[in-house]
Amino acid sequence: MRESWSRPYPAAVLSPDQASALARSLPGRPAVLRVTELSGGLANTNLRLDLDSHPPVVLRLFQRDPAQAAKERAIPALAAERGLPVPGLLGSGNEPVTGLPFALLEWTDGQRLDEAARELDDSALLPLGRSIGGALAAIHAVRFDRSGFFDGSLAVAEPVDAGGAGLIGFLRHVLVDGPGGERLGRYLAGRLIAFADREAGLLDLWPGPPCLTHSDFGGTNILVRPEASGWAVAAVLDWEFAFAGSPFFDFGNLLRPPLGPRPGFADAVAAGYRAAGGDLPAAWRRMAALADLFSWAEFLTRQTVSDAVVATARQRITDTMALWHP
Repeated sequence: MRESWSRPYPAAVLSPDQASALARSLPGRPAVLRVTELSGGLANTNLRLDLDSHPPVVLRLFQRDPAQAAKERAIPALAAERGLPVPGLLGSGNEPVTGLPFALLEWTDGQRLDEAARELDDSALLPLGRSIGGALAAIHAVRFDRSGFFDGSLAVAEPVDAGGAGLIGFLRHVLVDGPGGERLGRYLAGRLIAFADREAGLLDLWPGPPCLTHSDFGGTNILVRPEASGWAVAAVLDWEFAFAGSPFFDFGNLLRPPLGPRPGFADAVAAGYRAAGGDLPAAWRRMAALADLFSWAEFLTRQTVSDAVVATARQRITDTMALWHP
């Protein structure tokens, strides 16, 4: 789905000498031998640093919204405490050439889920789905007393309504008051608002407390690798959009095409989630599709948004409404 999307600005570029200045805080003060841009990211820059006396590390430069750096730097400590599959933080600061905040993260061997899924047949994808569901249940087991956006210490500093009224209000803000209506097309925008007025209350049936929500839990941010029992999750990356919400934001993102339509994949994810202690109501697939409308509407608010992203948003919104009226 994201293959045709482009970055809104170029990735940051650092030479080995420039990157070495950041890696000197690591044990042994290693020098950087090689800098390689990592694929998948569309907003920030992720670079693999190969070092002369230390295992490789990931240098993450926060370009899209540098204010999110403190939150992302806090996630690894929480993950270590709760046993979540998140690379450890090895160092941080501000990169002197670009001025951007950065994080040095442990390197995790693995393959991006979207790449691995293209190579796996449907039967091989099922144990991986169960592993993904188990990892997601562990993430969602981190609970909060209210929904909202985090500050740098992972406290909820800006409460938001992630339920039905919140979705209706956000869609009206984007499609009526903002630029989203013109980008989406007035006819489809009107249909979407009417649809949300009728159906968004389903989101209020989630009985659980707000939980840690990755909010970009898709194929480019999940690393997987083969193990004795089959393919499994190795790490979950890029927590820039994390907030306290409901599980359905992550399920909605994960089950977008091409993964969601794969035979048996969604059921395998749900089975792994429930086996790990996660709770899913009977209507969880529709709740996930509704929650994902927040994301598609948010894309339409961005100052620069490509025609490919708008076209994908139109298709996903149309497909979501078709779940109720096939």
